[in-house]
Amino acid sequence: MIPNTAQRLALNLDSHIVIDAGAGTGKTKTIVDRVIEHYLSGDQRATRILPVPERPLPISRGTLLAPSAETVDPKDHPGLLPGEVVLLTFTNKAADEMRHRLREEISKLKTGSSSISGRADPRVNSSLSEQLLTLLEDAPIGTIDSFFNQLVSPFRGLLGDALSRENISDASRILLIEDALDILWRLPSSITGVGDAVDAGIPSEIALDVLEARERIARRYSGRKTAARLLSGLVKKSVFIDEGLGPITDESGSVNPILLKERIFSSADNFQIDTIYTKLKEISVRYCDTILSSPEMVGSGIQDDSRMACLISLCNDSPTTHEGKLIWLAHHLDCTSSYTSVQSESPTIFPRDNLPNDSLWHRGVNSWSSIKDKNFKESTKNSLISQIELIRHTWESAEGSLILHFAQVAMLIDPNPTRNSPESRKKPLIPMPENIPDRAPSGERSDKFYFPLESEARNLEDLRLVHLGFKGILKTLKERAEVHDFDDIQALAGDLLLSNCPEVCRKFYPQSVIRELDSIGEDPWRDDHIDRAFEEISILEKNPVLAGESASNLGVIRLDLERRLELLRNIRRRYMAFIIDEAQDNSPLQWRLLSRLWGEREIMQDESSPPDTPWQPTVCYVGDIKQSIYAFRQAEVVGFLEYARKLMLINQHEFSSIPQLHTEPPLRKKDSSRDPRNAHVLRINEASRLAERAGTDTTQWVPFDLPDDGKIPPEQEVARRRKGLIRLNVNYRTEGGLLDVMNHWWEDIFSRRHRDFPDGDFYAEPQPLRACKDKSESPGSIEWICPILTEGSSDPPEDLTSPVDSFGFGKPDSIERQAMMIAMRVRNLVQGNPSRVLSSKGDWMEIPAEEPINPSEIMILLPSRSKLRDSIVRELSNIGIPSQADREGSLLDRPTVHALHGLFQLMARPKSAHHAAWLARSPLVGLDDQMLQSFISDSAKGENMLVRLEDFSSNSRQKSMISRWNHLSSRGAYVEALEETLDRSDLLVAYPDHSSRQDSEKFIDLVRTLASDLGGDSKVIADSLRRLKDGDNNATEAINTPESDAVSVMTIHGSKGLESKVVILADLFSGRQTNIRIESSERLIVTPDLFAGHPKPWPTGDPVSPLWNHVKKIHLARTNAEARRLFYVAATRAERKLIVCGSPKQTRWENGTGLAFDWTYRNPVPQLGEMWLESLRQGSWSRFENDSHWMANEDVGTKVRPSLTNKGTRKLDPGKALFSGMLGSEYLRGLPIFHHPECFELTDGSSNSILTPLQRIERTFQASKETANTLGDSETPPRSDSRNRVRIAPHNLTLLNQCPRKYWMDTRGGDKGKSSEYHSDSKDIEYTTTEIDPALLGKVIHRIFEIGLMNPGPPEDSKPDLPISWTTRSPDLLLDHDLMNQVFDEILPPEANRAEYSEISRSVLSRIRKGPLGEMCEGSIVGGHVVEGLRTEMPFHLSRQIDLGGIIRGRWTPEGSEPLSSINSASLEMDGVIDLVLCTKSGDSHYIRPIDLKTEEAIGLQSDDSEGLISSLGEDGLNPSSDFEKSMLEHHSMQLTLYYLALKSIEDERKRRGLPHREVLRPAILIGVTGRIVEYPEEIFSECLHRIEETMGTATEMALLSEAPISKYKCECSNCT
Repeated sequence: MIPNTAQRLALNLDSHIVIDAGAGTGKTKTIVDRVIEHYLSGDQRATRILPVPERPLPISRGTLLAPSAETVDPKDHPGLLPGEVVLLTFTNKAADEMRHRLREEISKLKTGSSSISGRADPRVNSSLSEQLLTLLEDAPIGTIDSFFNQLVSPFRGLLGDALSRENISDASRILLIEDALDILWRLPSSITGVGDAVDAGIPSEIALDVLEARERIARRYSGRKTAARLLSGLVKKSVFIDEGLGPITDESGSVNPILLKERIFSSADNFQIDTIYTKLKEISVRYCDTILSSPEMVGSGIQDDSRMACLISLCNDSPTTHEGKLIWLAHHLDCTSSYTSVQSESPTIFPRDNLPNDSLWHRGVNSWSSIKDKNFKESTKNSLISQIELIRHTWESAEGSLILHFAQVAMLIDPNPTRNSPESRKKPLIPMPENIPDRAPSGERSDKFYFPLESEARNLEDLRLVHLGFKGILKTLKERAEVHDFDDIQALAGDLLLSNCPEVCRKFYPQSVIRELDSIGEDPWRDDHIDRAFEEISILEKNPVLAGESASNLGVIRLDLERRLELLRNIRRRYMAFIIDEAQDNSPLQWRLLSRLWGEREIMQDESSPPDTPWQPTVCYVGDIKQSIYAFRQAEVVGFLEYARKLMLINQHEFSSIPQLHTEPPLRKKDSSRDPRNAHVLRINEASRLAERAGTDTTQWVPFDLPDDGKIPPEQEVARRRKGLIRLNVNYRTEGGLLDVMNHWWEDIFSRRHRDFPDGDFYAEPQPLRACKDKSESPGSIEWICPILTEGSSDPPEDLTSPVDSFGFGKPDSIERQAMMIAMRVRNLVQGNPSRVLSSKGDWMEIPAEEPINPSEIMILLPSRSKLRDSIVRELSNIGIPSQADREGSLLDRPTVHALHGLFQLMARPKSAHHAAWLARSPLVGLDDQMLQSFISDSAKGENMLVRLEDFSSNSRQKSMISRWNHLSSRGAYVEALEETLDRSDLLVAYPDHSSRQDSEKFIDLVRTLASDLGGDSKVIADSLRRLKDGDNNATEAINTPESDAVSVMTIHGSKGLESKVVILADLFSGRQTNIRIESSERLIVTPDLFAGHPKPWPTGDPVSPLWNHVKKIHLARTNAEARRLFYVAATRAERKLIVCGSPKQTRWENGTGLAFDWTYRNPVPQLGEMWLESLRQGSWSRFENDSHWMANEDVGTKVRPSLTNKGTRKLDPGKALFSGMLGSEYLRGLPIFHHPECFELTDGSSNSILTPLQRIERTFQASKETANTLGDSETPPRSDSRNRVRIAPHNLTLLNQCPRKYWMDTRGGDKGKSSEYHSDSKDIEYTTTEIDPALLGKVIHRIFEIGLMNPGPPEDSKPDLPISWTTRSPDLLLDHDLMNQVFDEILPPEANRAEYSEISRSVLSRIRKGPLGEMCEGSIVGGHVVEGLRTEMPFHLSRQIDLGGIIRGRWTPEGSEPLSSINSASLEMDGVIDLVLCTKSGDSHYIRPIDLKTEEAIGLQSDDSEGLISSLGEDGLNPSSDFEKSMLEHHSMQLTLYYLALKSIEDERKRRGLPHREVLRPAILIGVTGRIVEYPEEIFSECLHRIEETMGTATEMALLSEAPISKYKCECSNCT
């Protein structure tokens, strides 16, 4: 497919590009093409202005099929390598798809002339495709989170992160958060609790503040329950919390009331303030002049404390600031509105057409009725009423209603009283005292109080403190559990990229330096804050006193920061280009961290100076504001627009400031964009490509104003393209007629008139899309399922074989009626049956049948996870249509999971009557009420209810199943019990649908994950499951994969990026998507601009919070904007047919008229269906469709655009709409409207019967009986299995040799204990107290030994047949200071005592160096042997065939063991690493020996004890010289024998092939504490060779036996139970 003009412009590699990709416009293909051009283009912006980063070594021979002569050294590749192009997506699924598409396209690359089809390209040689595919595997392609994880992984030690941390599961993270919140609330309140708070993880400097803030929050929110819900919501929005705090906190980090007020007022549009202020002032002046011209109204004079005096004072005042004008407007509103309504949504302005007059603040002038002259009175009255109406109209206008909100907020947060008001008159509401009383003052309603500005700031400050305390506790819990999540990865990325002061540095950097590092500016790619930090260090170096405790470390601090900055610039150097997909869904934190990689990179001495640009790599990001629907995941649409503006400015700057872009051949021109496909020297095109579109696709330069299919872009579009904003507007998904109809919708749905905040950056603009050439004239289809909502009869039938008709019985239920009609419409589509509509005259009008559609080609979308989902799935199941909901709500609430959960709870607590009843009533057992009563009531106290349950089983099969539960639970094999229950019980007979199996499998995975995260204690796991069930319903979602041929039922959010032939939008006339009930329940609203809690200090009523009112208004505006984008995403999934489903309230059928419903439009957040109907109304008005059924009578013929209204009725004739839907498309004219199930009844007299639940159960029961009878008692003999492989770790042989029963418990019994380490039997050794971890010490010594052991190389007269790496000479670095520090950086955590590790390591390595191995490594002859070569850390693989004598593998079933296979022999495979392989020569013979380094008792070197292994220090020879050494040899005998066998198998194979080979010497241990090499004596080693064969046989048998009872394996350690 030839790209259109916009897609060609999007291939521009010579400037930064933002691609605004409308739905279905081929953005994925555009991204893939752009990435490949980055790989192929040798001359592009990145290669011309940036230095080539360090590149990988040539791909080794054997990896590629192409001859080595045809491969290109990566250093010489002219384009960018895959590792230099960062491609980021929103989901893992999208990343996998992108990588797959890249593989496909790269694999098509071949040498040849450019053509329309295929990937022939003259720039490609025969091996390039293969090389790119190889390098693609490690390319940075993935989600932003995975990219950051990959970025920080090599530097965890530098960042102070523990090396052993694992990524926590979602379920465990939820539990950890609950634990942290619980700890926060349980901390003591008094000052004595500060220590506990610090121990819990709250920073010591704020611990007391956090505890006090917590108590204030509890008082402010009527107790801990409400406050806990508030804090739980706070935790979910941590990114927005941090963003919202930035502008309102001062240098100390505290919330500042003045900054808070400025932040609130910053949301107001200054132009609107000026407009409303100017209008009101002009009108008010005329009003005052009219009154002042009437002596009778003025009377004896206007008192200073009257409302009239206030109005005159306002007319004489002219504030210059916008804040001053807002306060002026607040005073005007207070002056002219009734006291009781001034803070309401619709204040009563000039009640009874006069200034208010009450006991608190009198009017100050007489009424016009006091004027005696009748004519003058009438003219004065008319003049005043005219001005009053103008004032009201000003406040009620779209601009005025928004400014009214700000005026009401200003009235409360401004501490000053309204001018000229009496001193006795306070504000309209009573300010809340600082110390809130326990209940509202007597006689006062709660809503008569309000929170002043200082109280609002205090509330936010308390929330900030408690949030900090929570994060500290959570961090401590994670550290203790040695886990982390993606929040921690982002924090580490921020530390690595110096977006802030690294956490590890806060312990020793001076506060002033930390403050500068934390003060990153609005351009986060700049390093100005780091420069300021260096300046601060310079100041401190000149004045060390200012540095405090850090004064002596300033040099180290400077060096540390320089090293971190150098690392950052080297990381930046790696990446030459960035492509970010779905960028509209990035969070502010993600934007900031990503842009940190775009700043100044490291430049080497021989390289050109850095380019004059803020963004060094070539940046391209792709997105669509209209598809930003993930605010609940803290995605912020504003970032896309902000970075688009910055990108365009940077492009303009680069055009004028980077001369390399204009040197020949030029990369950029003013009016054209370079197409890299055609810009290379080797341009060869096939004739077909030249003929297509007159060869325009073959030109090197693409004019920004180039027409596309005759469509000339408007000047505004050309200007955007010139700056780097490319809009893709050719849709390849949707048929032309349907697309045209939707374009008309978006004109109104995204119209500026729906903006509550006109300058808000969170609104989308309409973007007309045009269909591609192939689909431009295809009509497509749109339908409306609009169930009537009139009453049915009273009671459903009692006959359980009669299906219930939701249209015939009971009160009308919109959900049930929608579900029924959707299912029937789906059946018609799948079966290819006709449908019909009823005309207003009562005539049925048939719609011809369409081609049948596969169920998998139908997608049902829901605005939210409502009850409608389950109803639709049920109705589809009733009529035999397979369906699958991608998210089925809480996993633990699903039917099969509920039963398995009950089983697990009883296995964990077998004496619990509650859990016994849970399981007994589930489908797994199915006791009736009478049996359940007997089962529970007659049980003895403390009786094992799981054992008792066997006596209540209904048949032998069920009894066997229950017995199996007892057996497996007694072993702790809970997961196995659940798996066998799923496979062998009747649970999936009761719930045979595909999703029930997936639900069950996910529950078992959840149990397995919790067991891994929390340990194997069944009670802990059971309690965790209950906490998950009782907590957030979305905590453990049932997310399933649809069947291959099933209708997909999903939320609109889940459909993002998908498409389908038929899309059904259900429940559009529901407020579930557009309400803010959750926020109101949590009493917390968090937006990227600001956040607020809604305090509730007293049980009855809520005091007014001006901050809450303001943030709520912003949030509603954002919710409205996102709801419109949500509708856009849903509708644009459709390829051929879009079906809208839902009914406005009071939808009814009127004979002679048709469908009728009341017109409603809820402000500020209408329902999706109301938006849709309003767009149809506005579309008809703009097209002058005066007979349109969408318009009201008053809309017809008016020249002024109809305003939003909640009035009137619409009447639709489905017969007329079928041919004239008033949709605005010449290709798609009709709109079928289905109002009743009769619309889908077959007209040929046949019927589609529906089975009731009882009938389905009966059929299932009958089918299961028939299946059982068919199977009978036939038995299948076990198959002979000859290809079994068993893999074990070598150290497990040591454990098995020590104690077979302990090995069984570890491998079969679920006791994951570690293999015991060797310790000498001496009881007298007492080690000094130390913080050394023996395992970590051993790791350090082994690593230094691996790298630093000297290799003397072979003797001069020897030419051994060994790999060159074995014989290459290397220096002695065992005691090298730099190497030791390098290993410490790599292995030790930051808090480790390096001095102790260094002391012990040096002692061990020094003794090795002085021992026989050290002598041999210096080239000396020891014991007649001289070294010819050596290898440290040699990997090996050993495979042994084990004779098993025909063991039978089977599986348990309720009917008995079922034999599956007979195994005579199996292959036992082991992989490992030998610490040292030493090749020596003695005389004319050549030898090889495995040596294992052991560091046991190394910590004892700090003491003066001479017992244990150290007692052999100074002994000569290879034989063991003490019982301690003999004991060590025995302990490690299996491991060392295995090393011997591995080398023996290698040398035997060389001998068999006639190659030079060596004799394998008996293995030896290098004892670290003495430096001695101790060889296994002949008699001991012979026994080892015999014993290892038995041990390997036992290990293989134990691994393969289906049932391996513990009694078969004896305990030989005396410690097993």
